[in-house]
Amino acid sequence: MIKLRLTILSLLTFFFVSISWAQTSESSSALSLLRSKTVKHTLKNGLRVIMYRRGQAPVFSGVVSVRVGGVDEKEGQTGISHMFEHMAFKGTPVLGTTDHEAEKTLLVQLEKLADNRKKGAEISAKDQAEWVKIHDALKKIWSTDDFTKEYRVRGGEGQNATTAKELTTYMVDMPRSAFEFWCWIESERLLRPVLRQFYQERDVVMEERRMRYDDSPDGKLYELLLSTAYTQHPYRNPVIGYPQDINSLTASETDEFRRKYYVPGNIVVSIVGDIDLEKDLATIEKYFGKLQAGTMPARVNIVEPEQEGQREVRYNTEAAPQAYIAYKKVNYPHPDDAPVSIMAEMLSGSRSSPLYKELVEKRRILSSIGNDESPGTAYPNLLIFAGVVKTPYSNDEFIKAFDEVIAKFQAEPINQELLDITKRSIAMNYLGHLESSQGLAIDFASSELLHGGWQAAIDWYEQAMAVTKEDIARVAKIYLRPQARTIARVESINRGQ
Repeated sequence: MIKLRLTILSLLTFFFVSISWAQTSESSSALSLLRSKTVKHTLKNGLRVIMYRRGQAPVFSGVVSVRVGGVDEKEGQTGISHMFEHMAFKGTPVLGTTDHEAEKTLLVQLEKLADNRKKGAEISAKDQAEWVKIHDALKKIWSTDDFTKEYRVRGGEGQNATTAKELTTYMVDMPRSAFEFWCWIESERLLRPVLRQFYQERDVVMEERRMRYDDSPDGKLYELLLSTAYTQHPYRNPVIGYPQDINSLTASETDEFRRKYYVPGNIVVSIVGDIDLEKDLATIEKYFGKLQAGTMPARVNIVEPEQEGQREVRYNTEAAPQAYIAYKKVNYPHPDDAPVSIMAEMLSGSRSSPLYKELVEKRRILSSIGNDESPGTAYPNLLIFAGVVKTPYSNDEFIKAFDEVIAKFQAEPINQELLDITKRSIAMNYLGHLESSQGLAIDFASSELLHGGWQAAIDWYEQAMAVTKEDIARVAKIYLRPQARTIARVESINRGQ
């Protein structure tokens, strides 16, 4: 769902101040057009299709989104949804190999050895030699670039995929002439994926984890923040997975996970661009309709216990001090979600915001300040303020000054001019966002899967535009409470802390 609290707002405040409310009216007109022109259709197997015709150029953005992510993983299998995302680019029985029949036999043999390792059986020299022999044979018949190559030769751009807490999304921009190809190849990787090169790719994911978390102060701090803020809910686990879980995953259990969650009722296909609604819907039916309807997986129903006191975690490393100050909050569609987002942007989203003016410009304690809402949107989440401390200051000085600004914000009347600036900023960013067909297609799919309707992104925006000073004052007192927050800090060992 669109949240539109981008950090680039801090660079554009003075521009936004001069913007008239005409832009807000323009965004309202654009949203009205979306409501009237967007079409939703459900196939017989339960797969939902969302289509919006935008014919400026003979191209379209295609998105396939699945309601599965880190929250759906059981203990010992963290990272499995992300692992399958990698596998979804390895091809099908007709893409990625020169001899699928021989490949099938070899993959079965490989999984027997992998399952033995998984069960803790002692790996003999003979089994290790067999492992190497099988892979050597597979390498001779693998052609794992075939899948992406087929896209490239047809003019595909922006091909990518992401796995998050609740969603796995595949996206690409294609020429209009390649629409049927896109339907075929995307449906094939849903219907008949081959998990080839699994154990090599597992090593790639481990390296990705090392770069993004283990060797990154920012990534490590964020991981520690979530595992401290959440004690029960799976939001506490990293989407990429814990090292021991990644290293123990097998292709067979990953495919079993895929079969459970990649069912039509759990998938949305979203297309924005130069499309023919009637003709293209028939093509979608032809290919995606082949997926067999399955049992919808159960949703996570773990409720995080109410936090009754401030929590804190420290990470000592050779990096500049920084801190995340994270408050527990509600999520959409709770009516407080939009006011909390506006409040966060008012506090730290621009050069006019009190946290920026006081901590960055006036006291010069921080080099930067920003906010985000994470780690997901389907369950109650966190409002996170992040600050990087400048020499010679400390995190203690940052947090003390931060609390002073928050206390003043809560005690004084809400600044109407700052509220107006924030709304104008959101309106302008919304207009810019609507220009991206791929971004729009992703928003349609995620809103449909997470909130029961593609219109949720529009509804949130309209709620944000209706936020009042009274709303901001109320949520500031409710949610910015020390007993409902977690502080994660990097302490520099170079400064003797």
